[in-house]
Amino acid sequence: MKPQRTAIHRDFLKSLVADYEKMMIFAALARTGGNQSQAAKLLGTTKRILTYKVHKYAIDTEQFRP
Repeated sequence: MKPQRTAIHRDFLKSLVADYEKMMIFAALARTGGNQSQAAKLLGTTKRILTYKVHKYAIDTEQFRP
């Protein structure tokens, strides 16, 4: 018998994915000195998607600049 997925489980999973995404974005931006184009390449995505995620998670990219 399969366990039912509740809203709590879905929210928990979404939270875990968001935390992991933020961690990966932070690491890529730190490695590239805040350069979003280079960070997007490291992450295997586009600059447009990365910019969307940076705004979504309210990440201040200036903190990564040397």
